Amino acid sequence: MISGRVNDIYEAVISVEVVAYDRRTAHRFDAVIDTGFSQYLMMPRAAISQMGLTVEGSRPLVLGNQQRHDFDFCYAAVFWDDEVRAIPVLISESETLVGARLLAGYLLTAAMVPGGRVTIGKLP
Repeated sequence: MISGRVNDIYEAVISVEVVAYDRRTAHRFDAVIDTGFSQYLMMPRAAISQMGLTVEGSRPLVLGNQQRHDFDFCYAAVFWDDEVRAIPVLISESETLVGARLLAGYLLTAAMVPGGRVTIGKLP
């Protein structure tokens, strides 16, 4: 089970561990859960560079305001519910987001008050 907390601006936040390019070190990042984000994970360009990950190309994504935007992406390994998963990671300028595809097959619950508990558990 994965757990986190609701922050003071009512965002459900969990910690995500991403494996660096050297495959020896992992970096932990706080990530906002965004069920409106249809991909796996989005991370800041600075974090991608810090880990030595390589940009593989770009992908189009339609944002909440219905505008299309091309995002660079790379591949990374993340520790997710005691498993290592290789996933594509979209690159942003500032945000770390967990998207709906990473949540697929899981039940997300959040007590939507500052400090409220967030849990993500595998569906049977």
